[in-house]
Amino acid sequence: MDSLINTRFMVLSDTHNFSFEDYPGQDFRQGLPKIDVLLHCGDLTQCGGISSFKRALSMLGSIEADLKLVIAGNHDLELDKDYWATHLDEGDLVEEHDEAMDVWTGKAAKEAGVVFLSESTHTFILKNGAKLTIYASPYTPEFCDWAFPYEHNLDRFNGDEDVDHDRGIQSIAKNPVPSFPNIDIMMTHGPP
Repeated sequence: MDSLINTRFMVLSDTHNFSFEDYPGQDFRQGLPKIDVLLHCGDLTQCGGISSFKRALSMLGSIEADLKLVIAGNHDLELDKDYWATHLDEGDLVEEHDEAMDVWTGKAAKEAGVVFLSESTHTFILKNGAKLTIYASPYTPEFCDWAFPYEHNLDRFNGDEDVDHDRGIQSIAKNPVPSFPNIDIMMTHGPP
């Protein structure tokens, strides 16, 4: 049996444009304890926007953690390329998807210590020596025409052999979730 290594996590989600400067008297404020891993499970913004993504990145960059992992959520509109291309409002540009992705995968993200995860399985070795395998997905059951949707009769997470065909469920999993012990954490924005 492998030896156990103490590892401190912070899990956030649905921060929707939160910044420490806007809420200085709240319980969630600067002076947070140092953690090993920060997981942000999506909805970094209220409804996307490059300046909102930059603000969210700045907020996450201010948290002291050895590893900061981020996925998009249904409110992070430009990060869903397919959604964004089909839901442009007047003044929106298709290129804003690439610009948004650059916020989360480019130089500023690296400087903030943030790793943006795509839908897949990812493995990390932490500074404390712990090995961590995470399945990440921003997808959520369709809700009010937001980003990263899948229909309720579809299953993004299980292979065809693991879905209940008698109930009309169809697998659309491109990256099925591995079975335990092949992952340690399942990081999603919506319920799998």
